[in-house]
Amino acid sequence: MSTQSSRPGRLAGKAAVVTGATSGLGLAVAQAMSAEGAAVVAVGRNADRGYEIVETIAAAGSTAVFVRGDVTVEADIIRAIEVCRNEFGSLDIMHNNAAFLVTAEVHETTSEDWDRSLRTNLSSVFWGCKHAVLAMREQGHGGSIINTASVAAFTSTADTAAYTATKSGVMGLTRSVALAYAAEGIRCNALCPGDFESPMLDAFLVTQSDPDTARRDFEALYPTKRILKPGDVANAAVFLASDEAVGVNGTSLVVDDGLLAKTY
Repeated sequence: MSTQSSRPGRLAGKAAVVTGATSGLGLAVAQAMSAEGAAVVAVGRNADRGYEIVETIAAAGSTAVFVRGDVTVEADIIRAIEVCRNEFGSLDIMHNNAAFLVTAEVHETTSEDWDRSLRTNLSSVFWGCKHAVLAMREQGHGGSIINTASVAAFTSTADTAAYTATKSGVMGLTRSVALAYAAEGIRCNALCPGDFESPMLDAFLVTQSDPDTARRDFEALYPTKRILKPGDVANAAVFLASDEAVGVNGTSLVVDDGLLAKTY
């Protein structure tokens, strides 16, 4: 007997491109969207991991293809959107999700790290928005663009200058895109997670003198005393992609377990 639900998914009939889909939040979003009926183009640099992921999604009865690409290369983003339209007939959801974290104060941030932060965290989102808009306008039936920002767009730490600057830029870009194309049915929103389990978090923790203590310090920041799971944030991305969010545009959805509600 099949264990799959007969209930149509919340994203049934929609096609999505998800960048950074081979790990962390991107992987969780690709899995969550496919589970809700979307056909997904998973974009990432790790081909072995990417093909493994789409095989797993297919084994669960959903549809996905992998496109090897680097979000810092505009042509790779264009190609992913083209694959989505050619394979699935349209582009209905674009999730611009990629991140590069430099842990350094301004005077210690190299120009190379600054430029890489801009290209990974902000330029890639610009390209994703631009080419998604072009595709969605040509199709003529709107769509949903989701940009991964961060709680770092609202607050900061002394040693995340480049990251904070670029994630703040994502917020501004999101508002502008939302206003420009709202009349054509194209929504654009920012997803703003707190810390969640991811390779980026792991990479940060191993740079600390005592990674275990650093993890406990992170956990202590949150009212729930835990670090989010990627799936916690992916659920919010599914909502923003769905028709349930038809009236949600040009705003940010914070998923941080109450972190920003704290005053001390």
